[in-house]
Amino acid sequence: MTRTLFRPTVTVLMSTYNRGTIVSPTIESILNQSFTDFEFIIIDDGSTDHTADVIQSYADKDNRIIFLKNETNKGLIYSLNRG
Repeated sequence: MTRTLFRPTVTVLMSTYNRGTIVSPTIESILNQSFTDFEFIIIDDGSTDHTADVIQSYADKDNRIIFLKNETNKGLIYSLNRG
């Protein structure tokens, strides 16, 4: 998917690990804000469930989402620094 380069006012940064069953409401909450000038960086910290699939489905539909995936679980601090 080709992304249009833009400079958002706000960056929302989220790391998640094995939250495939509950990550959707969190993503929806951010995307449904009245303020829309943001990028949303989501890092999947090496999940072994379907978390990455859920995040990817949102990233495919909304170009404000930047999806990063750690190959293995590296921990919150590593993931946030990566973001």
